[in-house]
Amino acid sequence: MAPADNLSLIQHNSLGSWNVFRFLFSSLTEGPPVNFVHLQDPPSSKGFLPCFSGFKPFAPPVSRPKVACDISQKFLQSFLVLPVFFQESEDFMALDVYTPQGSFDSTFPHFKLGNVYARPINPPNHSVSPETAFANYDFPYLVLGVAGKVTYDTGLGIMLDWS
Repeated sequence: MAPADNLSLIQHNSLGSWNVFRFLFSSLTEGPPVNFVHLQDPPSSKGFLPCFSGFKPFAPPVSRPKVACDISQKFLQSFLVLPVFFQESEDFMALDVYTPQGSFDSTFPHFKLGNVYARPINPPNHSVSPETAFANYDFPYLVLGVAGKVTYDTGLGIMLDWS
């Protein structure tokens, strides 16, 4: 397997709409290949997510998920990707991506992609805490998504506006 150096990611709020979902995925057929599509508020029906040719969907095991990730079948043929779900919140998920020969010009054989839809609940709280979404790992980690307004110190000298 070649190192994972060139990845294409899309983050999109589908607004729970099948039409928005179909338009987004139809637009992906024209342009460079996309490896990951991170959706917030994806459409669902009776607990099922829509599927699009060439992608495999993943979402937390709930009837109406607020996050989902679609991964290119071509990418899945080359790399192992495992979905990770969190008991703390059904509005957050991650993908552990294993790249044995490294990734991003490094020797890291693994990286994580987080997907968050942090809804305000009982302000100032959110359905996903900053501590859950921005956990510290000793490998590359990228979080995509939307949230309400909170300022959070990652402990790395980076202040994030959780909005």
